[in-house]
This record gives sequence, C-alpha cells and structure tokens, in this order.
Amino acid sequence: MKHTHLVFEELFAGTELNRSHWNVEVGDKWHNAEAQCYVDDSDHLIVKDGLTLLAKVHPKHETKCRYQSVRMNTRGKQEWQYGTFIVRAKVGYGMGSWPAIWFLPTDIGKVKWPRCGEIDLMENVGRDPEVIHFSLHTEWFNHMIKTQRTAFFKIPHIHEDFHDYKMVWTKEAISFYIDEHHYATFEKPAGEVPVESWPFDKPYYLILNIAVGGTWGGKIEEKDMPYQMDIASVRVYQ
Repeated sequence: MKHTHLVFEELFAGTELNRSHWNVEVGDKWHNAEAQCYVDDSDHLIVKDGLTLLAKVHPKHETKCRYQSVRMNTRGKQEWQYGTFIVRAKVGYGMGSWPAIWFLPTDIGKVKWPRCGEIDLMENVGRDPEVIHFSLHTEWFNHMIKTQRTAFFKIPHIHEDFHDYKMVWTKEAISFYIDEHHYATFEKPAGEVPVESWPFDKPYYLILNIAVGGTWGGKIEEKDMPYQMDIASVRVYQ
C-alpha cells in the first residue's frame, strides 16, 4: 500500500515550538534506570528553523538533576494508525547518549507496557555511534525477555549528517528505511493474531528524546556532553 496524502508536516519554522502539535514531558523518574531529568526550557529545546534537542550536565549545587534533557511527544494532538512516517534527523553521539525516534499507543496507561506495544523507528547508543536499531516490542516479544523483534545495522558516518528515517506501517507489516534504503521489515503473522503478538492495529503517537545512561545507554562520559539530536522535519502520509 502506498501512502500519498500528506496528513501532517512539521518543519519547526521560526523560533517557538508549535504547542498545538507537541507536548514536552517533564519529570525526574524514568524507565530503564535512565539518569536524566526531562525539562522544558530553551537551554535544552531550541527551535530555530529546525529543532535541536540537547542533553547537558549541570553542576550538582545548581540542581537536583545532574543531567537534563528533552522528551517531547504528540499524544492527544497528533496520532495515527498506519501510514508512512519520515523524520529527517541528525543523530549526535557521545558515551552514554541514547537518542530515539519512536512511537507508543494512545491506550498506554489503560494497557500496560509491553502488552500495549511500542515501535522504535530509530535508536542509537553512544558506545556504538554508527549502529542504528529498529525494533518492535510486544507482550510476547520485548527486550526484557530478550525476544524483541529487532534489527540493527552499522552505517559508517551516520552521525555526521542529516538522514531520512522512514517507517512504512500497514495492516500487514512495518518496514524501516534510511534515505530510501530498505533495512528491515517485520510482518504480521498470518491468520488469527493475538494482541500479545501484534498490538499494531490502533493509533500511536510520536516521541522524540535523548535519554542519558541507563540500562542500555550505559556509562556516561561527561566530557562528551552535551549530547545532541537535530530534527529538520517530520512528515506523515496516509
């Protein structure tokens, strides 16, 4: 199925985040033993004809959170079921960084993770700066039990420039691309499919963030901070 109708476009024009499209999450307790607090301020979230997310180290006497970063989402404002999603991004690097472009379903909270589902369009960790990960998480297939449906590829110099991270999501499969090069497809099993295996026939929302450290981000090297991810555009076609 080809998705040709543009239903959402975000170019991060001007100098202010479009709050009718985006929520900025704030708090100091997060999953995966991550070390950061998420904040909503112009030191970490910069809109200037494009979006820049920064994760910074702060002196201990200035804040209870030594590491501060950004996590933003479209929940309740822009949500989609199926489509082609293209996020043009430049992924920075640094030991302990964990930038991601990913999706959670609108029923999370009513349905616990991982039963609710999760789609990871792009994940990267600083200890492997040239490796990009694509993953699906479900009740039966998730990283906690080491059964997640995942694929990862080493792409030399990936962090040095902008690239189009693309997902094509249909009733039958979810496929992942970078700059139109196809890397992975996870197909929906044939026949009657339990929700524990494939919870991807419902609306999801987009998340952009940089986590710091944690169970996957690993050891933090403060000399490598700030960590940075730049987003030039987000486009969704259905």
